[in-house]
Amino acid sequence: MSPVLLTETQARSILKPMTNLLAALMILVGCTFANAQGVSDPPLVESVKAEDLAGLKSRLVAGADLSAKDQYGWTAAMWAAGHADAAMLKALLDAGANPAPKEAPDFSPIVEAAKGGRAANITLLAAKGHDCSAKDAAGVPALAYAATVSTPAVSALLGCKAKVNDRDANGLTALIRAAQLGRGAVVRQLLAAGAKINLKDKFGYSALMWAAHSGWTDTVKILIASKADSTLIGAEGLTARELALKRGHPGTANEIPR
Repeated sequence: MSPVLLTETQARSILKPMTNLLAALMILVGCTFANAQGVSDPPLVESVKAEDLAGLKSRLVAGADLSAKDQYGWTAAMWAAGHADAAMLKALLDAGANPAPKEAPDFSPIVEAAKGGRAANITLLAAKGHDCSAKDAAGVPALAYAATVSTPAVSALLGCKAKVNDRDANGLTALIRAAQLGRGAVVRQLLAAGAKINLKDKFGYSALMWAAHSGWTDTVKILIASKADSTLIGAEGLTARELALKRGHPGTANEIPR
């Protein structure tokens, strides 16, 4: 099997959601390290990070500061949006916490919930009026993140009218991202919600081309059955079938009409 060769720009586009998720993980690790070094979190943030719902409720009753931030500038509600169970987020929202403070204009709690695959949190936030088509500072929509991690999160976002064909800065839609990773169930969800199957990203690749490129045979079958155009030509001058053959996926290529 020949190696999969991507340009640096293509690789950066594919890895961007993973990079952002890694950054969130590093914040979590950093918080743990900071606590080990004696840097204390505000009471509510501490309860959320410890997943201590009873402690959180007690501190809310006692009047703990809803807007207090940890050393990274995160309030309890901001943290809960993407990292805590819905019960914790609901307790904070019911107490009047704002998970999108004005001093953090690039922060979207919906995006954080999507990154964490937390469908129930998305539903709670949508009910409070938060935009389900929100993007992060890098221009990646919440739906694009959800498409890489969780079918329930995708369902929640589609249920609150997320824009199914919204693109990131590189022209990738949620459908294209799902196809890149071979997430067939998500591909079906997005197509059923009206995702445009033949859109191309800035690299000239459609969802079918990406699935063929990576050898995701089952995803290719779904896209072909849904009338993806196999005659489209990408930036390399190749069709999806030709891409599959070039990348060493003859079985995948056999599923694509000539």
